[in-house]
Amino acid sequence: MTMQARFFPAQSLCAVAIFAAALLATSAHPQNNSSLQLGDACQLTQSVQSCANLARTSAGRPASGLFAALAISASDNGKLAAAHGQTSQAAANALALANCRAIGVNDCKVGRWGQNVCLGFAVSITVTSSYTKTDSGAGQGTDRATAEAQAMSECQGTGAKNCAVRATPCAADNPAYPSPLPLPAGGTPGAVEAGVAGTWELDIDGPGGGRWVWQVSPNGTYELHSEAFDGTPSNIGVITAKGGRYTIHAWNIVWDDSGTYTFPSSGTMVAVGKLGIGTWHKIAQDDE
Repeated sequence: MTMQARFFPAQSLCAVAIFAAALLATSAHPQNNSSLQLGDACQLTQSVQSCANLARTSAGRPASGLFAALAISASDNGKLAAAHGQTSQAAANALALANCRAIGVNDCKVGRWGQNVCLGFAVSITVTSSYTKTDSGAGQGTDRATAEAQAMSECQGTGAKNCAVRATPCAADNPAYPSPLPLPAGGTPGAVEAGVAGTWELDIDGPGGGRWVWQVSPNGTYELHSEAFDGTPSNIGVITAKGGRYTIHAWNIVWDDSGTYTFPSSGTMVAVGKLGIGTWHKIAQDDE
């Protein structure tokens, strides 16, 4: 995914963002192919202030009666856009198409839509010396993991070897923020020490404020998404964290990092890596 200027990334984040495989990832994709693009940010079509207002008015709404949609480029299914948290199917479809146009893709068609559901889309890029081949798969279900599993199965059913989930919008997701991705299964038992495993938040200083939410499995997989207005893409991957040192590798965007971490107090972790110093606060424990 090539990040567009319209995402308005907050400059101040660079000083505090650690473990966040996002802001410096100008290409987001499993196969390092910059043709992949995803439009799923409120700021694509609205001002930051409007998005902040939308976040407040949309918080805590019941899932019933809400809609989601995915729009995919007719000429390149590696380019797509999402809409979620909409009050009608027509609104969801229109927003997904508008988000496509906002990232410069003008031939999108609505490929998946629904009420009270989660949608999934996975993509594989195969690059050789003579051709580039894009395969994809779509799915839907009552939860994000089911939608992802269906999309991955359909993508892998094409014979593709590099399938990776790109988007999993759920109808109930707050429309002010990009939809999260499911926490990946698998990993390596013991890859992450107990103090690091869990769900963390990082306060974001920027227009509209907000936070990043980062979930880390004891088996060394992670998911990070933004509840701010910085254009940070949701991302997943693997992490090791033991004895005060960590490494991180993202699967769906281009990012690798390594550094150190300490626990100055219970529930607080200070990490130092490529982007500087970040202070994370634990909001849930994960003892799987």
